[in-house]
Amino acid sequence: MNAIAATIAVDIARTQSAVLFKSPSSTSFTSTSSSDKDASTTPTLFEQASVDTDDAKVLNTHSREITMVDLPPEELDIVQALGDRTPESIECVRINRCRMNCETFQLLVDALCKYELPCLHTVDISQNRVGGAQAGAALAKLLTHAPTIRFLSLGWNQLSLVDLKALAATDSGTCSIQCLDLRANPLGTSHKLSSKNAKKHAESVDNIWVSALVAAMPNLTHVQMAQATIDDSSLVCLLHALTAKVSCLEYIGLEWLGLGSRLATVRSIMSGLVPADLAVPVRSLHLNLAANNLGDGGVKIIAESGAMLTSLTLACNFITERGTGMLAKWLPSSGLLALELSDNYFGDQGIASLLVTDGRHQSAYSPYNQLTSLGLNSCCLTDTSLRMLTDALTYNWAPLASLRILRNNRMSPGAKVAL
Repeated sequence: MNAIAATIAVDIARTQSAVLFKSPSSTSFTSTSSSDKDASTTPTLFEQASVDTDDAKVLNTHSREITMVDLPPEELDIVQALGDRTPESIECVRINRCRMNCETFQLLVDALCKYELPCLHTVDISQNRVGGAQAGAALAKLLTHAPTIRFLSLGWNQLSLVDLKALAATDSGTCSIQCLDLRANPLGTSHKLSSKNAKKHAESVDNIWVSALVAAMPNLTHVQMAQATIDDSSLVCLLHALTAKVSCLEYIGLEWLGLGSRLATVRSIMSGLVPADLAVPVRSLHLNLAANNLGDGGVKIIAESGAMLTSLTLACNFITERGTGMLAKWLPSSGLLALELSDNYFGDQGIASLLVTDGRHQSAYSPYNQLTSLGLNSCCLTDTSLRMLTDALTYNWAPLASLRILRNNRMSPGAKVAL
């Protein structure tokens, strides 16, 4: 209870300070504070500081990073950016918002491969125009030449899964990729395709080479695909390959994919998370389904799937008290340690359904002896919810170490202090 009280105290202090100092919005991928990271719907892959546009054009002779931001494509020059530094000292290459296409990217890769890069661990080419089979071949060449690369950010480009087919031929024994960012890429054709075009595309996304692509990156821990355009067959094929082939996978980000209108796909995704052997420990996996308009129908599919994982984000999904009631039934057998329900406006009725108890304040289903983190930011909660949470925690509803109740403006400060 002391840990929870400390968390609540921090939340209250942050809420009060937010009234006095309103932070400007940021487009950086990195969260602005440690407490925000817990409630974030998109965990950060690459901890990077924001780069000033003017400073990015000035060569820092002491930096171990090659950075080119907001430059026209014709000014992208690896030799000039490297300057007097030794290639062996370079740890990171960032090329962002430079309107770079696949031809320019291939030329830059050819230039990089002329050097020995034993310390290179991060390549970030997000927010460009890179796409096509030529780009995939260039990526394969770079990963083969610099097998120490662990963080690969390809977000906001024009890459499809078929473009990455060349990566399937790389040596899995040397590839060190741990974090792969594919956000906002046209990974597959739109799920609104006609049946004829969908069948044609399904033939190009073959299960065999997709499995080979995933198998070539056996060290993957984080995969981000938020805001990507991808059809149902490609998405299911990729996710099943990830969950079957990569044992160390920790995070899959599927935010803003419109899965609420593709509930059959949600069912297929969750089927890949059903353990074949219940005696095997639950895998440590965080599935992020935030902002997909899943509604109670999507929650029902998840709750009835039999899937087991350790962390689930369902923020901003229009879940009502019916949905939280379904989650309450699933929680004891889900293996969940963390559940994020922020920005679902189910109010006090949703909390009552989630904390469903008998007359002795014991769970009506079974003790939730595993849930340690619960996110309830912006859920229209009042003092009634706080009293229910207080009673549930007093009678060991769950061993919560983190409870987030920010931005519930109907709560009184006194009730928060009581909790």
